[in-house]
Amino acid sequence: MMHYTAPGGLGIALALALAAAPAAARDVNGNYAVFGSGSGDCEDYLDARYRGGADELLYVEWTAGHLSAYNLLLDNTYNILGTTNPFDFMARLDAWCRQHRDAAFTVAVARQMEDLFDERQNLAPQEDGGWENWIEQFGGRGQTQEEAE
Repeated sequence: MMHYTAPGGLGIALALALAAAPAAARDVNGNYAVFGSGSGDCEDYLDARYRGGADELLYVEWTAGHLSAYNLLLDNTYNILGTTNPFDFMARLDAWCRQHRDAAFTVAVARQMEDLFDERQNLAPQEDGGWENWIEQFGGRGQTQEEAE
């Protein structure tokens, strides 16, 4: 088990997002445990991407699980990727890791999520009444403009 302390300055959007997550997200010292492929650094990730096959798939699956957990745990988030497709997200990781080979892989993923935070989808696109449900959750009443007048 590897423990990692995220560096300061992760950005206000990510800090707010992490603050909105359940309190168990980090310990009182800001540390968290990372399991599996995500516990390596960007150099390990890039090597796996170059080799392909099962090594690459471990990182792809770890990243998919990380993004899925983020969607589950962060309020008002259906999809942190927004309109970015998973292949483009992985390409973003590749580019960032090439410039930061010694950085923890979890930091690379966090930086990409930070960049996408404002573009995340808050509601499932196919959900009926999603907007009204969101307004109701915040104590408003879903009104048409005619009803409001």
